[in-house]
Amino acid sequence: MLTGDPDELPRLLRKQRPDLVLLDLVLPGTDGIELLQRLPELADVPVIFISAYGRDETVARALEAGAEDYIVKPFSPTELTARVGVALRKRLAPEPFVLGDLSIDRTRRRVTVDGRVVRLTATEYELLRILSANAGHVMTYEALLRRVWSGREHAQPQLVRAFVKKLRTKLGEDSGDPRYIFNERGIGYRMPKPGEV
Repeated sequence: MLTGDPDELPRLLRKQRPDLVLLDLVLPGTDGIELLQRLPELADVPVIFISAYGRDETVARALEAGAEDYIVKPFSPTELTARVGVALRKRLAPEPFVLGDLSIDRTRRRVTVDGRVVRLTATEYELLRILSANAGHVMTYEALLRRVWSGREHAQPQLVRAFVKKLRTKLGEDSGDPRYIFNERGIGYRMPKPGEV
């Protein structure tokens, strides 16, 4: 599928369910990074940016927003094919996320702490998955509401806080001395990268 209309993208994503999205940075009326952050439909699809703009700050912004990769024009078809292949392989067989005693097996949707299976609701699991997929980066309340709750109208940061509290309890974590989920006061939450703590 192909479109040059950003407003048409959510409908196409829901209808076609692509395995990967190639997104230009410059789009009519918006930029690709803002679109990636705004559309919950892009939350679980690897996005590779294609752009003539190769400044370090722009590439960093795209990757921090959740892009899988960023390719600067001009590029060869061989390079594009290789990068798409890498992104799809990572999606099809992701490595388990391991942070200390915590292990998240994304292919089986299985969470364990010190070998003990942790039973999570679908929303709790999705919150943990999004945080772990963005390990090392702060996820704002707004980004979490968009990606976990699909930007539910009137949802507030208190909803995120309540679910993080439940999640921490199930993971056996003390909010005063966290090991897995760190509070960024007034902004959101962050999980460290494996080996960071």
